[in-house]
Amino acid sequence: MTYRIISTFDGSLTNCSLSELSSQLKINSILCELNADDTIIDSWPLVHSTLVTFAVQFADYALKNYTQKKIPEAETCIALTRQWLKNAHSVSNEELQVAANAAYDAAHAAAHAAHAAAYAAYDAGKSREAELIRQGEFIVEYLRAAAALSCDKSAA
Repeated sequence: MTYRIISTFDGSLTNCSLSELSSQLKINSILCELNADDTIIDSWPLVHSTLVTFAVQFADYALKNYTQKKIPEAETCIALTRQWLKNAHSVSNEELQVAANAAYDAAHAAAHAAHAAAYAAYDAGKSREAELIRQGEFIVEYLRAAAALSCDKSAA
């Protein structure tokens, strides 16, 4: 399957495979799934609320799949951000900032772990591309679910 990333900043187009998706995805873009003839099957805009929710979900995914131990700072930050997404007035900016600062190093380590896992899988005789495809599938499935949820809310 081929995907196209359309920048909402400058309109530039980037085509990529599922295995390249996690490294090619950009903020303020539209992700499109393409047919073999390059016609668009489906598309998902990465708007602010979707992007924040996606970042939280991907951070949680990385913590669960790529870290060897629990990282309480990152877990606290994820929980506070999820609480903020449900009700923006339930968490102060200061609380979010403190949690984000505390989790920064932990999240950075988790991101490195995600990339390292792909290389480690390759070194262990597994396919690095298979791991990158798994990450790409997570992204696409998340965006599909977010789009479906958004449609359900607007129909109500």
